[in-house]
Amino acid sequence: MVLTMDVEDIRKEFENCPYFHYMGLEIIFFEKENVRIQLNIKPEFLNTNGTLHGGVYAAAIDFIQSMHLRSVTNTRCVTTNLTIHFTAPIKTGTIFAEASIISRGHKTAFVDGILKDENGKVISKGTGTFKLIYS
Repeated sequence: MVLTMDVEDIRKEFENCPYFHYMGLEIIFFEKENVRIQLNIKPEFLNTNGTLHGGVYAAAIDFIQSMHLRSVTNTRCVTTNLTIHFTAPIKTGTIFAEASIISRGHKTAFVDGILKDENGKVISKGTGTFKLIYS
């Protein structure tokens, strides 16, 4: 059985996700094939260098990739691999995330994610592999 949800249902599911809420992620817009989120950097997200911890980069990229994929496929998914490239440190402000599908088969999808600062500077890129779940 394939469960189908409309884009608004998927949006609500992410907004009600405990970890999404805990991180303070916010959806800027959520439409089919067009999802964007933001995160205001909190002091508790900083590492010992005083910059945003890599785990926050990774979590934000993982979220945007799965959100984008679900907006396109209307199918649940799980991350099977995530590769992150940290291109610039950031200490304060707001980061923005967006994603695009590289390729998609029946069982697997490859998705790019990108984080930018308030000035549009790329601070991180990631590639995720996702298993599509049809039940």
